[in-house]
Amino acid sequence: MSAREVTEGLAAAVVAAGPPPVPDPPAPWSVRGLTPGGGDPELVSAWMNEPHVALFWEQDWPPQRWAETLAEQLAGDCTRPYLVSYDGVPFAYVEVYRTPRDVVGRHYPYDIHDLGLHLAIGDRERTGKGLGRAMVRALVGALHQADPRIRRVLADPDERHTIARRMFVGAGFRLLGVSDLGHKHAALHVYDFSPNV
Repeated sequence: MSAREVTEGLAAAVVAAGPPPVPDPPAPWSVRGLTPGGGDPELVSAWMNEPHVALFWEQDWPPQRWAETLAEQLAGDCTRPYLVSYDGVPFAYVEVYRTPRDVVGRHYPYDIHDLGLHLAIGDRERTGKGLGRAMVRALVGALHQADPRIRRVLADPDERHTIARRMFVGAGFRLLGVSDLGHKHAALHVYDFSPNV
């Protein structure tokens, strides 16, 4: 279980919401669930050990620890880990999580179906080209299509991570403010869906 996950005192409606839905974004994007077996832990570990990722994620762990982490995520209802590919080429590690089950839910007025995104683009050469922004837009749309009850999608990049913050704003998120989550000062950004959508 993640140190961020909240397990005590959850409302029955939060528990009933279950795990996050599976996004199915349009081409050229594709998504598949990651597993603790095969080569997934090695790929995630390699990306997390890239300096531009390790600086903010601080999870530059060996593959075995990533295998354990992926298994823990899949055993619970808070977080689902995904590999996002662009034109069939692995592009990013993405965690989709239920914000009411996460420490971030204590820092804004969540709805029971709200989701959060954590993401890491593994290849630095593929950053800075607008692909991250396009991926986030595609994922947000696909998540809402999978479950139209979702009112908001939250992102909580480190407040120092100006590139990630620009990416989320460029994808249609707005800044709520900066909160101390304990392990970092996070710039909380939110994407709102119209209640009529």
